[in-house]
Amino acid sequence: MGAWNYNPWENDEATDWFQEFWKQQNFAVLINEINQFDPTEERYDAFRAACYLLQTLGNPYIWPAEHLAELKPLIQHAISILTQMIDPPNEDWGFLDMWGGSADVIKAVEEQIDALKTRLGELA
Repeated sequence: MGAWNYNPWENDEATDWFQEFWKQQNFAVLINEINQFDPTEERYDAFRAACYLLQTLGNPYIWPAEHLAELKPLIQHAISILTQMIDPPNEDWGFLDMWGGSADVIKAVEEQIDALKTRLGELA
């Protein structure tokens, strides 16, 4: 993994994911990354990249109307996965191991969770 910092866009996997998202110009890329997440595939950084776009664009006035019904469950699912990344329920979750248990990466993920909770509150 080529990572140069803790933000969801500061690593090679995330950079590749963002490029694919913009190349396809399709929100299904983001939705599928989140809904099909499997901790054993270790796509944590791509997942965090997708969550970053979700937390940035996941406002009901910005989000594409054709995917609006999916927005709330998608945010809830993203929050659940991010939470498990920093509080793993079992040994299948290797995110913290990949980052050496770094307090900085935990803080960065917690910030993503907080941003997504804010978005969720906008939908209530």
